[in-house]
Amino acid sequence: MLSHLISVHYITIFLVVLLGIKLHAQGKTRDVELRFYWLTLICCALLVVEDVLETAAAEDPDMRFWRTLLSIMGYVLRPTAAMGPLLVVCPKRLRNWKLWIPWGINLIVNLTAFFSPAAFYFNENYDFVRGPLGYVVFAVSFLYLLMIQSMIWKRFYEGKTAERWILIVCVVGCMLASVVDALYGRVHINEAIMISCVFLFIYLRSHDNYLDPLTNLRNRFAFYDDSEHLVRDISAAASMDMNGLKELNDTNGHAAGDKALVAIGGCLREAVSRNTIAYRVGGDEFAVLFMRQDEGTVKAALAGMKERIEAAGYSVSAGYAMKAAGQGLEEVLQEADREMYKDKTAYYFRSGKDRRGHAGTPGGIRPC
Repeated sequence: MLSHLISVHYITIFLVVLLGIKLHAQGKTRDVELRFYWLTLICCALLVVEDVLETAAAEDPDMRFWRTLLSIMGYVLRPTAAMGPLLVVCPKRLRNWKLWIPWGINLIVNLTAFFSPAAFYFNENYDFVRGPLGYVVFAVSFLYLLMIQSMIWKRFYEGKTAERWILIVCVVGCMLASVVDALYGRVHINEAIMISCVFLFIYLRSHDNYLDPLTNLRNRFAFYDDSEHLVRDISAAASMDMNGLKELNDTNGHAAGDKALVAIGGCLREAVSRNTIAYRVGGDEFAVLFMRQDEGTVKAALAGMKERIEAAGYSVSAGYAMKAAGQGLEEVLQEADREMYKDKTAYYFRSGKDRRGHAGTPGGIRPC
């Protein structure tokens, strides 16, 4: 039993221990997502225990009931382990009971093994035989993996998009491991899921370093990085500055100011497309990079952003500049800043407010 544990499950045990230490050390940071990582980690650990005990039970025909129970546990734990990464990458609005419907179907199918050969059974020689519904577990796991791949592709498209291929390769690796598990009965899916979970954890922690914690937009560091890596694709840049933040803070407190910035961030997230990336680069300063878009599209997109923000009850000044062939991005950003401050001057003129009450200064934003 010990030799089987070491020879077959060493990698899984090693990764479970490493990720468990990291999750424990992480404390309560992003505790909701940590629960989902723990779900996968515990399932993979239980799959190791299940496989070892099931291998031992396979040596004794008198253990038929326990071998059946252990096999059911294994087939239920596989898609449960895949559910952890799915819940991590799944948008909060989609995290509901419907995700568990395939899991419930798989549970019901495998429970029939107690009284029916539909899922699996043991023949007169005590050999495992898969029934006509025996592949449901692999179909459900495959479905969850496809959902993970789809959500990764949709969610992590900003900035250096090539990096998301790391996660896609991990998901494809899990799919292939599921096929191997189904055809040859080896439990490679454990190692594949754990390796993918580790990479997902590392990737998302790296991804979080590029996010502004208040607005959930990409931050100034991400702006510098994207400006460098996407410079060939950038066709325009826009500079945006909230109007009246200082007055709002002075009148209603900083909580009201934070609420306004969150609202503006939400409006920008809703307005951007796959070829547009929005950033919060300072206190009340935002920037937008446009990839491979003409001036008419850029102008309309920026007007749409301002309309969304005004509909939310706030106001911004904005300006944009198109990037000409051979022109440096720093020059484009400086021009966008100048256009933004022209718009801000016009705003203060229209509103009759004292321009000196505004805290911002025309320092602009530039790549490192």
